[in-house]
Amino acid sequence: MSKRPNITKMLSDLVAKRLTAQNNYWAAEVNFDKNTARNRRIDFVGFKPFTPNYVVEPTSVELGCFTCYEIKSSIADYNSGHGLTFYGDKNYLVCTCELAEELRNTAVAWPYNLTGILCPTKNWKQLRTKIDFSRHEDFSRHETHRIRPASEMLWAICQSHDYDRNGIYQYSEAEK
Repeated sequence: MSKRPNITKMLSDLVAKRLTAQNNYWAAEVNFDKNTARNRRIDFVGFKPFTPNYVVEPTSVELGCFTCYEIKSSIADYNSGHGLTFYGDKNYLVCTCELAEELRNTAVAWPYNLTGILCPTKNWKQLRTKIDFSRHEDFSRHETHRIRPASEMLWAICQSHDYDRNGIYQYSEAEK
């Protein structure tokens, strides 16, 4: 039996834990351009409003930061043509350290707006930056600029939430 589903679940749990710890508004499996030929789904999208000195201002939403996470559990998954959709201000590929090294050594074509690659720590308790494209001189073209308005991004997050009738978010792994 393949380890991919288990690895994907464990990486997803770490992303959910990270988003929750960073006080982001977030959702898993966020759809954009639904019911169109351009339909894309992002594994996780988080949002943190811009609140200098913890003050909410009229521009807090538009100047906030959207972070997209795509999870890949194998080289076949990376090359499948599914995912690798990044619409955020920051965009991360989440994978095992072994896969990150394999991708680096095979000189794959990185998505142009990729911020970095996150991998689990040795004890699988949190994610750490393995490759940071925003600081690497060879990847200076990897600057990200969100082109979708904040209202569209937030609406997609809201539509993807899985709430029960009491308004409680159902992604239980985030509580671990």
